[in-house]
Parts: sequence; structure tokens; C-alpha cells
Amino acid sequence: MAKKKNIGTESFDEFLQRQYGKGVLTTANDLVERKREILPTVLSLDIALNGGIPVGTTCLISGKPKIGKSSLCLQILKNAIERNKPAFYVDIERRANKSLIQTISGLDIEKLNIIRSTEDKFLTAEDYLDILERIIKDNKDAVIVVDSLAMLSTMAEMSESIGANKDMSGPPKLLSSFFRRTQQVVDNNNIILIFISQLITNRDPQGKKYIEKGGMGVQYAVSVWLNCTWAKLWDKDINSNAPLGQDIQINIVCSALGSPYLPCSIPLRFGSGPDVVKDIIQNSENIGLIEKSGSWYSITNTLDEKNEPMKFQGLDKVREFLINNPIKLQDLENNIRNILIPKDHNVN
Repeated sequence: MAKKKNIGTESFDEFLQRQYGKGVLTTANDLVERKREILPTVLSLDIALNGGIPVGTTCLISGKPKIGKSSLCLQILKNAIERNKPAFYVDIERRANKSLIQTISGLDIEKLNIIRSTEDKFLTAEDYLDILERIIKDNKDAVIVVDSLAMLSTMAEMSESIGANKDMSGPPKLLSSFFRRTQQVVDNNNIILIFISQLITNRDPQGKKYIEKGGMGVQYAVSVWLNCTWAKLWDKDINSNAPLGQDIQINIVCSALGSPYLPCSIPLRFGSGPDVVKDIIQNSENIGLIEKSGSWYSITNTLDEKNEPMKFQGLDKVREFLINNPIKLQDLENNIRNILIPKDHNVN
């Protein structure tokens, strides 16, 4: 009969493996060498983020109302679906209506899962966080958008009269507990968890004017934090006399792959979401892949039937050409990424 090993003589490595399993003890080199898939957002934002959003990451997107946060998140979910990732939109604000979803060109609505209250069951903050925890644990590689933290209402608040609950710390306390329970699972299951947060007035006279709702627990948990600061309307359309879209200015408060506090701007076309084609054109022009002279555009190495460089008068014309020639559009985007984004951070 084999002798039982004396626990007092086992090494630290053996103790950890016996008590907690393999992998608890590792080296920093293992973490550095770990390859993480990176999910693209919009090209200009990916450049500012130094690649995009890596899996195993919690993100916060904050900013002023009606600036385009939900549209940006739906674009990210579209990119996730195209890569066969489970996609969930937790619709606390009831923002997921027909007009918003249909603005995202190419979004496969059959594969977008919506979590929301029903007539029979009004979901409280506790319910939403329980559902979120289950999604995170049961759906590896999922991309989840929570819209938004501002609308989380606790069970206590829902059972009282309006204004009776003076303690507004309920949701932040729940969120802190939620992150303690799930943060490791987000990393292990390669989840991307995105929270949209509204801005509220800061009561501290010495602090900044507006702060993000949801408490400090969210801010400590996130590895990517985007602050949508303001929007610049495009010129008015000649026929409708209304602007066709706006440029969203985004400040990178923190990035999992690059430096913080980098500004960026992405174009949002009303009725179709982030204008990824216009964004590619603008970045191509910045690095010389598209040349502009006055109102005329020409794409490098693109010839017409007479074997002369193709020219387009106006942004709309070159945009229309690239929409109708997706291979050329993809080539331009790939070239930009290869030039401006580190190889290890590039999207496959």
C-alpha cells in the first residue's frame, strides 16, 4: 500500500495544484503572451483605441443625451454578429425600437437577442443583474450591451411611492456586488460587456460639472472608457434643409490596448448609424490613399476604362462608388489598419 504523501513536505506549486487546480499560479510572461481576439468598432475609434476592444473586457460609454451612444453600441453588436459571437442588447431604457434598430445597415436582426421587461414581468435592477450574470457564465465569447445604467431601478424603489426612496445608492451598491461576482468570469469566458451611462449633475462644487451615473464600482471595473463629449452637425441637405448627420467627438478616458485621453471623431449618418464608408474615406485621405483636389477625389491605383485614374466630384460620388465596390472598400480599410494600428492589435 502506497504511503500517503506528507502534506507538510509538498511544494507551494503542488499545494496550489492539489487545492485549487492548474493555472492558479502563472507568470507575467503567460499573460503577456496570451493572444486575445480584438473586436472592431468603427475605424477611427479603433485607431484611437490602438486596435479595438479585446475580449475579456468591461467597457463604459458615457456622454450627453441623444449623441449617438446607442447607435455606436448597435454597430459594435453588428460587428460581433458578423464574427458569429452571441450578441445581447439589454434594453432597460426600451430604446430598441424599429427605427433605431433599422438605422444600422447590415445588422442581422434575427441574431440580435433583446432582454427587456414584459407586460407580465417588470424587471428590477436585481432582475437585470441576475440575468446578466447568467448570460456571462453561460455564453462564452458573447458581446453584451446594457442600455443604460441610469434606468436601473431597485426592488425597493419600485415598491414605494415616487420620491419616497431618498437613498439613491441602491443601484451602485448592486453594481459593486455584481462586478465582484462576475469580473473574473468576463475575463475567463472572453466576454465583452458594455455599459451605457448617462451624465448627472455633480453635487461636489469642486469636482467636474457632470459625472457618470452608476457609481465608482463601474469606473474601477472598466478597461475601456469612452466619453462622448459633443456632436458637430453636418451641413444641411439642399433638398430637405436638414443636416444628414453629425460627427461624434469621443474622448478615450482609458483603453485596454493604448494610451488614454486620445480624441477621435466618428461620423453618424441619421437613419443609417455610424457612416463607416465616410469614415474610411476620411482616414484614406489623411494618409494619402485617397487624394483630394478641390471637390474632386481620386483613389490611388484605381483606374477607369481608359486606364486613367478614376475621379469623383464630391464626397457623395466616391462614397457611392465604394459602397458598390465592397472589395475596394475593404482593401482601403485593411491598408489603413496595417499602417496605423500595431500588427499585434490588428483585427483579423
